[in-house]
Amino acid sequence: MRRRMTALLTGMLLLAAAVMPVYAEDASTEEVFEGTYTEAYVEEVPEELYVDGEYTEEVYAEDSAEETYVEVTTEDISDAAASDSTASSKEDTYNVLLIGVDRRDDSWYGNSDVMILVTINYEKETIYLTSFLRDLYANIPGVGVAKLNAACANGGADLCVETIASNYQVKIDNYALVDFNSMIALVDAVGGVDLEITEDEMEVANGYIATMCEANGEPSEAHQITEAGMVHLDGYQTVGFMRNRYSGSGSDFGRTERQRKVLTAIIASMGDGDFGAGSAVSLVQTLLGYVQHDIGYLKMVQLLTQVPTISTFGLEQQHIPYDGMYYVENEILIPTDMQETISTLQNTIY
Repeated sequence: MRRRMTALLTGMLLLAAAVMPVYAEDASTEEVFEGTYTEAYVEEVPEELYVDGEYTEEVYAEDSAEETYVEVTTEDISDAAASDSTASSKEDTYNVLLIGVDRRDDSWYGNSDVMILVTINYEKETIYLTSFLRDLYANIPGVGVAKLNAACANGGADLCVETIASNYQVKIDNYALVDFNSMIALVDAVGGVDLEITEDEMEVANGYIATMCEANGEPSEAHQITEAGMVHLDGYQTVGFMRNRYSGSGSDFGRTERQRKVLTAIIASMGDGDFGAGSAVSLVQTLLGYVQHDIGYLKMVQLLTQVPTISTFGLEQQHIPYDGMYYVENEILIPTDMQETISTLQNTIY
């Protein structure tokens, strides 16, 4: 059972690491507009996603409820958050926010292109994984209305945590942040993962792999995926798979689904056999050495001592915005009813 919980903690760190998009190597803060890169995926974006030379995410519209939307304002966000303030803190839950940023160095904070809230609910005996999509509408403190991923770009992990907490009224106990240079090492540290992938997913992943290898001075031939089906993936390969948002359902919704597949595969692969508490602590400490976080050593030990209980909990997944509860405007995913979105989230994780 310790192996299952250790696998979950490991997967939490991997998910934060492995979904940053590939941008031009010379991208800088001067190329950022409202917190997001204006230059992206010159060769890897399907042509149908370009309109008059501009990149667009029209695939979002297929799942939206545009015909029933209502205008959402900054006041709507504030009023909805205030009305649900009593639900923000629960003693029987633990929330850790996983953040993945697209920076290659420490010259800026980086856009947070993955934000996953992991909730351990002791009363419901359930672990919830809530993905907040990067293009989600947000009222960022001190910045204003923008895509959610701009919060980290403007104020780092602290502002990202504050933004999600204030917009959705969840108490975030800790965070873990990983940048581009940490993610491959994290995956390799746990020996890779077994996944079933399609031909299309293989082709897209190999494009990402080639770009990452070139940036790191690594021969890409050693990491290219050569067959579809059930395969064992190393760090480069797993990251390439998790960063794909063009295969299948497409968009960031498809990418977050792949993240959850990786997490499930890690849990399954580590679920058998004995795993001593000492080696579990050692592994988690090693993994945390790759990330920026505010998780104290005592808290980590506490979580590991709870393994016999937590390992029996169920695992549920969701994403914000919810299906059928948003519309798209200026490439921002806007909840049709902020109050309903907050209530649905609160009722689920609490």
